[in-house]
Amino acid sequence: MTTSEKHVQARSIATRESLIAATLDVIYDRGYNRATTSEFAKRAGVSRGALLHHFPTRSDIIVAAMERLLADGTHDIRSCAADVAKGKIRLGEFIEFLWGKFSGKFFYLSIEFINEARTDTELRQKMVPVVRQFHEVLDGIWAELQALNSNPQEARVVLNLTVCLVRGMGVQTVLKDDPAYYRALLEAWKNILPHLMSDLGHELMFPGRPLASPAPRSAEGRKT
Repeated sequence: MTTSEKHVQARSIATRESLIAATLDVIYDRGYNRATTSEFAKRAGVSRGALLHHFPTRSDIIVAAMERLLADGTHDIRSCAADVAKGKIRLGEFIEFLWGKFSGKFFYLSIEFINEARTDTELRQKMVPVVRQFHEVLDGIWAELQALNSNPQEARVVLNLTVCLVRGMGVQTVLKDDPAYYRALLEAWKNILPHLMSDLGHELMFPGRPLASPAPRSAEGRKT
């Protein structure tokens, strides 16, 4: 590939990325139904022709934006979860991080997409595999936190409960502006979660299911 061709390719990639970022910003500012492709192009500083070159239909750019939103979200969650697994931050700090994700731009944008997909069959069909991939990645991240629990499958259940909690709280913030209310719920969950991850929590949540054997340790004391 010549230098000129590399320059053209880099410019094309940059244009595509700008359009995706602009789409997310416009939808967040104006809402899904009021956001137009013309505004996406204007916000990105490119022509409508350039937009159509990269995204022939509105649903094409919407799905690309959804993919980027979820990819960035899982990247952030993975990074924070890794800090928990390494002992750099506590589980309570991880809950605070998730609350920040699910009560801010990431969450409100995802709600815009999900709500529209409910009645738009074509959009829903395109989004289902994107969202499925998102949850598969989340399950992988939860598995990486298995050091917090002797059974990674059960750890995933508990951590998915946490996501469902903060997601539901995020929905409430749209019409209920009461920081003290959400703070009380978060603090309560911070106190509950460590117990759910313990052997006692296992007995309460999964009665009759035996605990998994701890992973063997190497001579240095690390799990193998």
